[in-house]
Amino acid sequence: MKIPLLKVENLTKVYSAGQTVWKGIQFKLDRGEFLYILGGSGAGKSSLLRTIASFEQPTEGTVTVLGTSLQQATASEMQRLRRRVAYIPQNLGLVFDLTVRDHIELTRFSLKSNELVEYAQIKHFLKVMSLESYWDKKVGALSGGERQRVALLRALCKKTDLIIADEPTGSQDFEMTWKIMDLLVRVQLSGTAILFATHDLEMVRRLRKRVGILKEGALKVEESRGGAAG
Repeated sequence: MKIPLLKVENLTKVYSAGQTVWKGIQFKLDRGEFLYILGGSGAGKSSLLRTIASFEQPTEGTVTVLGTSLQQATASEMQRLRRRVAYIPQNLGLVFDLTVRDHIELTRFSLKSNELVEYAQIKHFLKVMSLESYWDKKVGALSGGERQRVALLRALCKKTDLIIADEPTGSQDFEMTWKIMDLLVRVQLSGTAILFATHDLEMVRRLRKRVGILKEGALKVEESRGGAAG
Protein backbone atom coordinates (compact mmCIF):
# COMPACT_ATOMS: atom_id res chain seq x y z
CA MET A 1 0.00 0.00 0.00
CA LYS A 2 1.30 3.44 -0.94
CA ILE A 3 2.29 5.59 2.04
CA PRO A 4 1.42 9.28 1.62
CA LEU A 5 4.20 11.82 2.04
CA LEU A 6 2.09 13.75 4.55
CA LYS A 7 -0.88 12.44 6.51
CA VAL A 8 -2.85 14.68 8.88
CA GLU A 9 -5.35 12.84 11.08
CA ASN A 10 -8.05 14.38 13.29
CA LEU A 11 -5.88 17.38 14.16
CA THR A 12 -7.37 19.69 16.79
CA LYS A 13 -5.98 22.83 18.42
CA VAL A 14 -7.53 24.35 21.56
CA TYR A 15 -5.86 27.30 23.28
CA SER A 16 -5.54 27.41 27.07
CA ALA A 17 -8.44 29.90 27.27
CA GLY A 18 -10.67 27.23 25.75
CA GLN A 19 -10.79 28.68 22.23
CA THR A 20 -10.89 26.01 19.51
CA VAL A 21 -8.80 27.17 16.55
CA TRP A 22 -9.52 24.19 14.31
CA LYS A 23 -10.90 20.70 14.91
CA GLY A 24 -10.80 17.33 13.21
CA ILE A 25 -8.45 18.40 10.41
CA GLN A 26 -7.50 15.54 8.10
CA PHE A 27 -6.00 15.22 4.65
CA LYS A 28 -3.19 13.49 2.75
CA LEU A 29 -0.53 14.90 0.47
CA ASP A 30 1.49 12.75 -1.92
CA ARG A 31 4.83 13.45 -3.55
CA GLY A 32 4.62 16.09 -6.24
CA GLU A 33 1.24 17.42 -5.07
CA PHE A 34 0.42 21.09 -4.53
CA LEU A 35 -2.25 22.00 -1.97
CA TYR A 36 -3.46 25.50 -1.20
CA ILE A 37 -4.73 26.19 2.31
CA LEU A 38 -7.16 29.01 1.64
CA GLY A 39 -8.68 31.10 4.41
CA GLY A 40 -9.19 34.62 5.64
CA SER A 41 -7.17 36.45 8.28
CA GLY A 42 -7.59 34.79 11.66
CA ALA A 43 -8.83 31.49 10.19
CA GLY A 44 -5.93 29.59 11.77
CA LYS A 45 -3.79 28.93 8.68
CA SER A 46 -0.51 29.87 10.37
CA SER A 47 -1.09 27.77 13.48
CA LEU A 48 -2.07 24.81 11.30
CA LEU A 49 1.08 25.10 9.20
CA ARG A 50 3.28 25.53 12.28
CA THR A 51 1.79 22.37 13.72
CA ILE A 52 2.29 20.39 10.51
CA ALA A 53 5.88 21.69 10.39
CA SER A 54 6.39 20.42 13.99
CA PHE A 55 6.85 23.84 15.63
CA GLU A 56 3.58 23.61 17.58
CA GLN A 57 1.89 20.66 19.23
CA PRO A 58 -1.76 19.83 18.52
CA THR A 59 -4.21 19.30 21.34
CA GLU A 60 -5.31 16.10 19.63
CA GLY A 61 -4.48 14.19 16.47
CA THR A 62 -1.34 13.24 14.57
CA VAL A 63 0.86 14.46 11.74
CA THR A 64 2.81 11.78 9.89
CA VAL A 65 5.63 12.74 7.51
CA LEU A 66 7.47 10.13 5.43
CA GLY A 67 5.85 7.41 7.52
CA THR A 68 6.96 8.86 10.88
CA SER A 69 4.53 10.37 13.38
CA LEU A 70 5.74 13.76 14.61
CA GLN A 71 4.01 13.11 17.92
CA GLN A 72 6.04 9.94 18.50
CA ALA A 73 9.31 10.75 16.72
CA THR A 74 12.65 10.56 18.52
CA ALA A 75 15.06 13.52 18.48
CA SER A 76 17.14 11.89 15.71
CA GLU A 77 14.03 11.17 13.64
CA MET A 78 12.91 14.79 14.01
CA GLN A 79 16.33 16.00 12.88
CA ARG A 80 16.11 13.78 9.80
CA LEU A 81 12.59 14.94 8.97
CA ARG A 82 13.48 18.62 9.30
CA ARG A 83 16.20 18.13 6.71
CA ARG A 84 13.57 16.80 4.31
CA VAL A 85 10.98 19.51 4.98
CA ALA A 86 11.39 23.24 4.30
CA TYR A 87 9.17 25.60 6.29
CA ILE A 88 8.70 29.27 5.41
CA PRO A 89 6.86 31.01 8.28
CA GLN A 90 5.17 34.38 7.99
CA ASN A 91 7.77 35.90 10.33
CA LEU A 92 10.44 34.42 7.96
CA GLY A 93 12.85 33.42 10.76
CA LEU A 94 15.76 35.42 9.34
CA VAL A 95 18.65 36.95 11.32
CA PHE A 96 18.97 40.62 10.41
CA ASP A 97 22.73 40.81 11.12
CA LEU A 98 23.52 38.01 8.67
CA THR A 99 23.86 38.42 4.90
CA VAL A 100 21.86 36.55 2.29
CA ARG A 101 24.98 34.44 1.63
CA ASP A 102 25.26 33.63 5.36
CA HIS A 103 21.70 32.33 5.49
CA ILE A 104 22.26 30.03 2.53
CA GLU A 105 25.64 28.78 3.75
CA LEU A 106 24.31 28.07 7.25
CA THR A 107 21.41 26.08 5.81
CA ARG A 108 23.72 24.09 3.56
CA PHE A 109 26.26 23.47 6.34
CA SER A 110 23.89 21.12 8.19
CA LEU A 111 23.06 19.03 5.12
CA LYS A 112 24.61 15.98 3.50
CA SER A 113 26.03 16.29 -0.01
CA ASN A 114 23.10 14.42 -1.58
CA GLU A 115 20.68 16.88 0.06
CA LEU A 116 22.24 19.97 -1.51
CA VAL A 117 20.96 21.86 -4.53
CA GLU A 118 23.76 22.74 -6.97
CA TYR A 119 25.08 26.31 -6.74
CA ALA A 120 24.22 26.86 -10.40
CA GLN A 121 20.58 26.32 -9.47
CA ILE A 122 20.86 28.71 -6.51
CA LYS A 123 22.28 31.36 -8.83
CA HIS A 124 19.30 30.81 -11.12
CA PHE A 125 16.92 31.33 -8.18
CA LEU A 126 18.81 34.50 -7.25
CA LYS A 127 18.39 35.86 -10.75
CA VAL A 128 14.69 35.00 -11.04
CA MET A 129 13.94 36.62 -7.67
CA SER A 130 16.11 39.70 -8.39
CA LEU A 131 18.39 39.01 -5.43
CA GLU A 132 21.75 38.83 -7.20
CA SER A 133 22.88 42.28 -6.06
CA TYR A 134 21.89 41.52 -2.44
CA TRP A 135 24.00 38.37 -2.00
CA ASP A 136 26.45 40.04 0.41
CA LYS A 137 24.01 42.47 2.02
CA LYS A 138 22.66 42.03 5.53
CA VAL A 139 19.04 40.99 5.66
CA GLY A 140 18.25 43.89 7.99
CA ALA A 141 19.00 46.31 5.14
CA LEU A 142 16.45 44.69 2.81
CA SER A 143 12.79 45.52 2.28
CA GLY A 144 10.02 43.24 3.54
CA GLY A 145 9.46 41.81 0.07
CA GLU A 146 13.18 41.14 -0.42
CA ARG A 147 13.39 39.38 2.95
CA GLN A 148 10.44 37.24 1.97
CA ARG A 149 12.30 36.16 -1.15
CA VAL A 150 15.43 35.39 0.89
CA ALA A 151 13.34 33.07 3.09
CA LEU A 152 12.08 31.32 -0.04
CA LEU A 153 15.61 31.07 -1.44
CA ARG A 154 16.76 29.43 1.80
CA ALA A 155 13.99 26.85 1.44
CA LEU A 156 14.91 26.16 -2.18
CA CYS A 157 18.64 25.72 -1.54
CA LYS A 158 18.17 22.19 -0.25
CA LYS A 159 16.53 19.14 -1.77
CA THR A 160 13.28 18.56 0.07
CA ASP A 161 10.28 16.26 -0.07
CA LEU A 162 7.90 18.93 1.23
CA ILE A 163 7.79 22.74 1.27
CA ILE A 164 5.39 24.34 3.77
CA ALA A 165 4.93 28.01 2.90
CA ASP A 166 2.85 30.49 4.88
CA GLU A 167 1.77 33.33 2.55
CA PRO A 168 5.20 33.47 0.84
CA THR A 169 4.08 35.99 -1.79
CA GLY A 170 2.17 38.33 0.52
CA SER A 171 4.68 41.20 0.17
CA GLN A 172 5.39 40.80 -3.57
CA ASP A 173 4.13 42.79 -6.53
CA PHE A 174 2.21 41.08 -9.32
CA GLU A 175 5.22 40.34 -11.53
CA MET A 176 7.36 38.90 -8.75
CA THR A 177 4.46 36.88 -7.36
CA TRP A 178 4.14 35.01 -10.64
CA LYS A 179 7.89 34.52 -10.98
CA ILE A 180 7.83 32.90 -7.56
CA MET A 181 4.81 30.76 -8.39
CA ASP A 182 6.51 29.60 -11.58
CA LEU A 183 9.55 28.54 -9.53
CA LEU A 184 7.38 26.65 -7.07
CA VAL A 185 5.48 24.84 -9.81
CA ARG A 186 8.78 23.76 -11.37
CA VAL A 187 9.91 22.45 -7.98
CA GLN A 188 6.58 20.66 -7.61
CA LEU A 189 6.95 19.02 -11.01
CA SER A 190 10.35 17.71 -9.93
CA GLY A 191 8.57 15.71 -7.18
CA THR A 192 8.47 18.02 -4.17
CA ALA A 193 5.08 18.42 -2.50
CA ILE A 194 3.99 21.96 -1.62
CA LEU A 195 1.60 23.07 1.11
CA PHE A 196 0.86 26.74 0.47
CA ALA A 197 -1.27 28.97 2.72
CA THR A 198 -2.85 32.02 1.12
CA HIS A 199 -5.89 34.29 1.21
CA ASP A 200 -5.34 35.34 -2.43
CA LEU A 201 -8.37 34.09 -4.34
CA GLU A 202 -7.08 35.50 -7.62
CA MET A 203 -3.93 33.40 -7.33
CA VAL A 204 -6.00 30.28 -6.72
CA ARG A 205 -8.14 31.03 -9.76
CA ARG A 206 -5.16 31.73 -12.03
CA LEU A 207 -3.00 28.80 -10.93
CA ARG A 208 -5.47 26.00 -10.42
CA LYS A 209 -4.30 23.42 -7.92
CA ARG A 210 -5.90 21.30 -5.24
CA VAL A 211 -7.52 23.49 -2.56
CA GLY A 212 -8.34 23.14 1.13
CA ILE A 213 -10.64 25.82 2.55
CA LEU A 214 -10.17 26.60 6.26
CA LYS A 215 -13.27 28.22 7.70
CA GLU A 216 -14.86 28.26 11.16
CA GLY A 217 -12.34 25.74 12.48
CA ALA A 218 -12.93 23.12 9.77
CA LEU A 219 -10.88 22.29 6.69
CA LYS A 220 -12.65 21.08 3.56
CA VAL A 221 -10.12 19.59 1.13
CA GLU A 222 -10.64 18.65 -2.50
CA GLU A 223 -9.89 15.11 -3.50
CA SER A 224 -6.49 14.47 -5.06
CA ARG A 225 -6.21 15.83 -8.59
CA GLY A 226 -3.58 13.37 -9.80
CA GLY A 227 -0.25 14.17 -8.13
CA ALA A 228 2.44 16.25 -9.82
CA ALA A 229 0.33 17.19 -12.76
CA GLY A 230 -1.71 19.36 -10.37
